[in-house]
Amino acid sequence: MCRSKLHLCIISIIFLQMGLDPSAAKASNDQSSKSPYENAPDQIRHRLKAPPENTPVSDDSDVNPCLDCFSWDVDGNGKAEPLTDGLIVLRYLFGFTDQALVNGALASNATRGSSEAVTDFIKAHESELDIDGDDQSEPLTDGLLLLRYLFGFEGSALINGAMGGNAARATASGVGDFLFDRLPTTQDDTPSALDPAWDLASASPAQVGTSQSAVDSVIEHIFTDNAVQGALVTKDGYVIGERYSSGYDADSLGTSWSVAKSFYSAAIGVAIGEGLITSVDQKVSEILTEWQGTSKADITLHNMLQMRSGYSSIDEVFFTTDQTAYAIDRPRVRAPGSRFAYSNANSQLFEPILRRVTGISAHDYLSLKILAPIGINTNEVGLWFDATGINPMTYCCIDMKAADFARFGLLYARGGLWRDTQIVPAEYVDNSLIANGWYGYQWWIMNSDYFSGDPVAIEVAAAQGLDGQYIFVWPEEDVVIVVLSQYSHSVEQGYVVDLAGLPLNFPDTCTARNNCPGAIGDAVPSFGHFELVQRMARLGGNP
Repeated sequence: MCRSKLHLCIISIIFLQMGLDPSAAKASNDQSSKSPYENAPDQIRHRLKAPPENTPVSDDSDVNPCLDCFSWDVDGNGKAEPLTDGLIVLRYLFGFTDQALVNGALASNATRGSSEAVTDFIKAHESELDIDGDDQSEPLTDGLLLLRYLFGFEGSALINGAMGGNAARATASGVGDFLFDRLPTTQDDTPSALDPAWDLASASPAQVGTSQSAVDSVIEHIFTDNAVQGALVTKDGYVIGERYSSGYDADSLGTSWSVAKSFYSAAIGVAIGEGLITSVDQKVSEILTEWQGTSKADITLHNMLQMRSGYSSIDEVFFTTDQTAYAIDRPRVRAPGSRFAYSNANSQLFEPILRRVTGISAHDYLSLKILAPIGINTNEVGLWFDATGINPMTYCCIDMKAADFARFGLLYARGGLWRDTQIVPAEYVDNSLIANGWYGYQWWIMNSDYFSGDPVAIEVAAAQGLDGQYIFVWPEEDVVIVVLSQYSHSVEQGYVVDLAGLPLNFPDTCTARNNCPGAIGDAVPSFGHFELVQRMARLGGNP
C-alpha cells in the first residue's frame, strides 16, 4: 500500500515512535528547528566569556575546519537540521538510493546537491552512523537517535526505545556528546562565544548570548515612531541589529540635541581625572570668578551635573546670540541642591568651565580627549557653535553617525574604559549613572522613579535629546541602543546656528509624526520608554 511513498510511511512510523504527530513534519520543515545547543551550559558573562565545554569554535575556513571529519551537515549548507540532514541519514539507513534518497530533503543552499555527492559523503564516513556504539548502523536506533537529537530531544526522551542491545554509548550524555562533536562548526544557532569587542563589528545575536527575536522586538518597537531615522543595537561591542528609514543609512549623520549634555559631562570627568578640576564638590565660583560674592558663589559642580544648580528650567538660551554670557548671567531662583530643574543654560556653563581649566575650547577638548581615542573620525563630526561663532554649545548638538554615538555608549557601558586606556575615570562614570531621583550626571536613569513608581525589569541609563535622540546603556549586559530621529541636516561641520534665518534648524520630525501645526489626522506618538526597557531586558543572558 505504501510502496510508492515508502519514505512517507517511514516518517510516520518514526514520528509516532518519537511521540510526535506526523503532520508536524511539514510545519517543522518550514521553521528553524529547535537547537540542540539551547540547553548547553550558559556562556560565561562577557567579561570572562569562554565557550561552553565541548563547544566547537567558529572557523570561517570551511563548514567544518577538519576537512576529513564527518559532520551531520550531510547536504553541506552549514547547518544540521532534522528534515534535511536527519531525514537523508534515516533514508540511507533504510536503504534508499538515487533520487529517493534526497528528494525533498536538500536545503535550498545545499553544496552537496545531488544524490551521488550525498551518497559519497556518507559512504566515506559510514562508521560514524553507529551512534549508539553497538557496531551496527540501523534506522530505528541510530537513525532515530539522530532525528530526535536534531529536533532538540534530550535526556531519557533522546534514548528511550532507540538503543541497540549491545550499545557502548548507553546514556543520553554519551549519545549527546557523540552527536554534538559532529555538528557543523558554523551552525547558525551555535553560541560561539565571542570575546567582548571594541570595533562594533557585526555578529549574530546567538554569538553574544541573546536571541534574534529579542533584537527584532526592540527594533520593531522603536520603529512604531514614524519619525525614527535609524536604530542600532549592540551587545558586547558587536552590532547585532540595525535598521534605517528610507533615505537614510549607516553613513547618515544624526544630531544629538541634548544627548550632547552626556558627552560634555564626560569631558568634565576627564578634566577631573587630569587634576584640572579638583572634584565634583569644587565650587564653580572658583572657576567662574564672576560668581564670587554673589548668590551663586556656593553652587558646586555636583549641583550643576545633577541639574540642581538653582537655575530655573525656563530659559531661552538656544535663541540667544551669546549663549555663554546668557548662561553665566542667569539668576539663581532656588537654593543649590534643593530641587531638580532641567536647564539648558545650566549645561552651557560647561563651555566656560572647560575653556578656563583646559586652555582650549570645549569642542577641542572633547575631540582630543574622548572622540578620537574611542575611534571616532573627528573630521566627520558636526560640533555646533552659537551665533557668535565663538562659543561651543555644550548643552546641545553633536552630529554623528549612529555607530559613533554607540561608541560613546559603549565607553559608559564599560566604566569609561576603552581598550586598555581609562578615558573617563571609572568612579566618575559610576556616579554618573547613579540616580538622584531619576537623574545622574547629565544622564537620565530609567528606574521606578522615572516611570512614576512603576517597577521596571532592568535599570537603564539614557542620554536623551529633543524629539527622539537617544543612547540607551545597560552596563550589566554590555548593551547599547542608539535611536536617531529624522532631521534636516546641513553637512557643514562646525557651523554656526543662524538664528536670523528661517526656518530654525530643528529636527524634521513633526511631519513624520503628523503633529505639525495645522496637520490633518491623528498624531503618531513616539515609542514608549517603559515598553522599550521591558523589551531590552530580553537582550540579556537569559532572553
